[in-house]
Amino acid sequence: MKRLYHDYSWEAVMIVGPDPWIGDAPKAALDHYFNGDLVAIWLKSRKCGGDCAVGWIGYDPLWDSMDPSGFSDVSVWGTDDPHIVKVEMTGPCVPGKACKPEGSGRVRLIYFLRPTALGWRISDIRSEVHGSLKAALLKVSSEH
Repeated sequence: MKRLYHDYSWEAVMIVGPDPWIGDAPKAALDHYFNGDLVAIWLKSRKCGGDCAVGWIGYDPLWDSMDPSGFSDVSVWGTDDPHIVKVEMTGPCVPGKACKPEGSGRVRLIYFLRPTALGWRISDIRSEVHGSLKAALLKVSSEH
């Protein structure tokens, strides 16, 4: 998980980065972090184009934000369950609330992992505000 945030830390500090944002990353990049089921659903959900940019689909799931700029203090830690990793960071806005210039808040995500032939991969990301990324992608995929 730390590698994922290291590799995509540019999203928090650059308007245009060296690669596409994680939502538009090619299959090979997604395969590096996510399990095959989630990658397949993610790629299928892209077929709806801009028509489905709601909820999780319109957000960068690594930051739980439509605009990851300004995020800092990313903490990643394991739990007693090897399938669960928690991530917490400081964001300029708290998901689901109006941004305030003078304030920021903590954003919390839970990553669910599964062992694969290539090592542990992310099978879902759960946001306190948006719920399950996998469920949102499945819903979009089934509607379009």
